[in-house]
Amino acid sequence: MPEEQRLYTAALSRIAAAEAELAEVRDVVTALAAGPPQQPRSWPPDLAEVLYGRAEQEHRIDQLQREARKEVLTFVRPPYVMQGNPVQEERLAAGIVYRSLYENSALTHPGATELPGFVPPGEQARATPRVPLKLMIVDNEHALLPLVSGHSDFTSGGLLLLHQSVVLDALIELFEDRWLRGTPLRFPTGDPDPGLPVSPALDAQLLSLLMSGLPDKAIAGQLGISLRTLQRRIRGLMESTGTANRTQLAWYVAQQRLA
Repeated sequence: MPEEQRLYTAALSRIAAAEAELAEVRDVVTALAAGPPQQPRSWPPDLAEVLYGRAEQEHRIDQLQREARKEVLTFVRPPYVMQGNPVQEERLAAGIVYRSLYENSALTHPGATELPGFVPPGEQARATPRVPLKLMIVDNEHALLPLVSGHSDFTSGGLLLLHQSVVLDALIELFEDRWLRGTPLRFPTGDPDPGLPVSPALDAQLLSLLMSGLPDKAIAGQLGISLRTLQRRIRGLMESTGTANRTQLAWYVAQQRLA
């Protein structure tokens, strides 16, 4: 077996093992959390906390970010506990690293396509067709995730705040595996004029978004150009690279590392 194939197979095995372990953890957590929110919990305070109520959840999300010393890692997908994250911009300015892996549904969520600044300047962002759960990890010491799988109402479903433990270690490994497989996102820093010629820099941003699997409407909205301009430029890129369709163009980009 070629070395690259062996490494790829080994990586897939590690990812499958991490996801299986996470599924078991979620089953245990869901079972322990069964019952009305008023029921007393027996969580060891140094291991985990259950957060109910929007005010408490928003407070702890802000607090964790403000107390971060190095890095914040997130899996991003709708629905959201809170609209916008002003604390993130403050912490980015203070030198805290943010790495966010966006599920494609987050970038096509109502409002995202109209906001070229949806991804904050300075954030390291990647996209993937799907993330396994909503997640925030701070300094590899704390993790915040929904308590009940598939529950859209976090206020009643609850958020689980995990502290340093083997479970947190598994979540960190899961994030890093998925991060490596994500497509880097690049966004323009200004509002490009749709009537101006498309620049090489904008081409790189376009290819990055195209590689993430976003639909044309979402890509055009993120770049601040018209859908017609986008489609015309994609055809131009296929002609210049000698590719016959978008699949071939994506393969060419991956091989040449253009995005």
